[in-house]
Amino acid sequence: MKKSYALVKVDCSNKERFLKSCQKNKLDIYDTKSKDREWIIKINEEDLPKLKRIWYVEYEVVGYTGFHQVKKQLKKNRVFLICAFIGILFLFFLSHLVLSVEVIHSSSDIRNLVLNALEEKGIKKYSFQKSYQELEQIKKEILDAYENRLEWMEIENSGMKVKVRVEERKLQEETKKKESCHLIAKKDGMIKSISYTAGEALVKRNDYVKKGDILVSGIIHKEDEEKGVVCAKGEVLAEVWYQASLTLPMTYKEKIRTGKKRWNMKIKNNAINDFLFKSRIENFEEESKPLLKILNTQILFVTQYEIEEEEKKYTEEEAMEKVLQMIDEKFATILNEKEEILSKKVLKKEENNGIMNVEVFVSVKEEISMTQEFQRIKGDENGDAF
Repeated sequence: MKKSYALVKVDCSNKERFLKSCQKNKLDIYDTKSKDREWIIKINEEDLPKLKRIWYVEYEVVGYTGFHQVKKQLKKNRVFLICAFIGILFLFFLSHLVLSVEVIHSSSDIRNLVLNALEEKGIKKYSFQKSYQELEQIKKEILDAYENRLEWMEIENSGMKVKVRVEERKLQEETKKKESCHLIAKKDGMIKSISYTAGEALVKRNDYVKKGDILVSGIIHKEDEEKGVVCAKGEVLAEVWYQASLTLPMTYKEKIRTGKKRWNMKIKNNAINDFLFKSRIENFEEESKPLLKILNTQILFVTQYEIEEEEKKYTEEEAMEKVLQMIDEKFATILNEKEEILSKKVLKKEENNGIMNVEVFVSVKEEISMTQEFQRIKGDENGDAF
C-alpha cells in the first residue's frame, strides 16, 4: 500500500531537543520548512500518534500528501467526477449508436435486398455499430449469399449512420470465342522481347515496328504452306518513345521543426477525431501512440512538434532532379510490373518568372500488342486481308 504523509506545523523553541525526541520515538522526518519558532515537517500519517508523546511541543496538521491527499481530492470533487464519467459514457453510447442505414444504389430491389440482409446480421436503426472486422465478415457473408446478384459491396460507419455502397452483378452472355486473329502493334516501337503461345511470330528482337503492323500472325505456315488458322496469343514488349512537357515552380515551402513540443491526448473513432485538450501550438506535426482501445474508439497519446514554414528555392540541379522524379511518378501510375522507364533525357529547359519549363524525352519498355480479328477473303491466299 502506498504511504500517505502529513504536513505538521510544530511550535518549537528548541529544535535540537525536538529532533532528539523524534529519534527516541522512532519518528522519521522526510522534509522540513522553518520560519522563526514555527516549523513545518513532513512525516508518515501513521506516525502522528508518536508526535503526541513529545509533550512539550504544540503541533497542528495543516495538510496531507500522497494517497490520503488523492483520496481527499476525489471525495471533494466526487460530484464533478461522477457527472464527467456519466457524460463520457453517454457520449460513448451516442457515438456508437446507429440512427440510420443508407444503401446507395439506383435500384430499389437491390436496396431492399441489402437492407434486409443487413438487418439479419444486426445492422439496423438503433443498433450498435460493428467493428471494422465485423463489417468485413458481414460483407463477405452477404456477397457469398447473393453472389449471382451482387458484384461488390462496401460497408462503413459514418458518424451515427451506416453507409453501404453496392454494385449489382451483370450476367453477361458467354463471349464468342475468337477463332482467327493476329497480334498487332498498337503503337510504334522497337521490339525488346516477344513471347507467344499461339500463332506465328513475324518480328524479332530489335525490329522496328509501326502502329498496325502484325507482330504474331494467326495464320500458321510450314515450309511456305498454310497449315491452319488460330487466334494468336502472346506478349510483345517494345521500346516506345515519349516527349513530356512539365512546369515546376522554383520556390517551395519546407517544414522545419523548431524544437518546441507539447503533449496531448486524442479520441478517435468513426464520429470523433479530435484532441482532448486545446492545443497550445498553432502549427505542428504530430506523432501518436495508441494508449487504449474500447470497441471502435481509440485513445492516443500525441506529441505535437511545432513547425515553421521556410520558403526555399531550387537550384537548377535540384529542379532537374525534381522534374525527373515527377516523370517517374507519372509513369508509375500507368506502367505494370513488367514495364519500365529505360531512359530520360532533358531536351529543353527555360526559367521564366520563377517557373521552370522543361521538355523531357522518355524511353519506356511497355506492352504494345493488341488482338485484332481477321476474316479471310476468298482468293486471298496469303491471309493478309482483314
